Formats: sequence, structure tokens, C-alpha cells
Amino acid sequence: MTSDVADDRKTAPAPVPRRPTGIPRPSEIMADLGIVQLGDPMLTNGTRPFDLPRERDEVLRILDRLTKVADAVERVHEFVGGQMGLAAPQIGEPRSIAIFRSAGRPQLALINPQVIEVGPAAPADWEEATEGCLSFFDFRCTFPRPRTAVISYRTPTGDEAIATFDQGRLARDVLHEVDHLYGVLCVDHIESGAPGVSIA
Repeated sequence: MTSDVADDRKTAPAPVPRRPTGIPRPSEIMADLGIVQLGDPMLTNGTRPFDLPRERDEVLRILDRLTKVADAVERVHEFVGGQMGLAAPQIGEPRSIAIFRSAGRPQLALINPQVIEVGPAAPADWEEATEGCLSFFDFRCTFPRPRTAVISYRTPTGDEAIATFDQGRLARDVLHEVDHLYGVLCVDHIESGAPGVSIA
């Protein structure tokens, strides 16, 4: 997957207003849980795919870390939509793996994921909505994304799998995580000068 996003990242969020003394900002809470925060090159450098099944043990090590951090995040924050995701760069691991959780479904590990189809085909027909990111949890981004996404990925044993996300926000949220693995942040999707960033 490639990105035509400019590297200057002109749409980076502005400084967050001060909170009363002793009340941590959401981004500070996430940082304390081990989530890499905006400004760290880890989030924009992209990741290296796994050679499976040779690197299965490395996959399992990082998957265990992702799961533990995601568990910790869910203990301090309730996700209204019932789903959340976390990508390896967000915990300081420059490898191509992300996890995705949706209410009522088992956790999905996306290893070496690739977007093979989105819908509608025309960006003019995509849905505009907001999304947040654990790596800058003080802000939300508003911009269009596809309503459906078909993702190919590998399992820890190296088998190829394909998943379709076509209900509610699933496509948006999964594409957000895949973006992370290519060093793309949701703020990068906002056109320069557009009012697409708001305080969460």
C-alpha cells in the first residue's frame, strides 16, 4: 500500500489547552500505558513485514505485548463503538502487525496486512466521520474513508487469510490500523488548511 500524503504533516494538531493541575490529559494517560505518542519517529517510519513461519516466535512475542497493552487501555477507557485497535509501532515495535477488537468477536491479529479492495470505489462516495488515535488521544480527526474494506493478512503460522469489514465503522477503524503500519496517521489524511482536527 502506498500513500500520497505529504511528508511535511502541516495538519498536525495544535497544542492542547492546559488542564487543571493534577488532571492528566488523555495523551498522558496513554503514554503512561506505553503508547508511543505523536512526534516520535516510530509512528511515521513504516514497518518491516514478517518472514513466516520463520519469525513465528517474534510474531507471538509482539502479539503478546499488543494484547497486554490493549487490555490496559480498555481498563481505563471505554470505547463507545465497542471496538479498538493497536498497531505495533504504537508500542515501539517497527513490525507489520496490528490487533483489532470488535464487541462480541475474538481479537483479530493482522500480520503483514494489505488492503486489496475498498468500497465505494469513488472517494467522493466515502463516508466522512471522526476517528481518534491512542497516539494523540487529545484530538479527533474528521475526514472521509471507504465504507467497506477487504484486507488480506497472515496468521502466526504463515497461512494467508482474507477478511471483509463492511458493518458500521469497522472498515474505518481497520484501515486506521493498517495505515499505522505504513507510517500514515489519521492527521495525514486531512487536507492542509481544512478544519479536520478537533479536541477530543
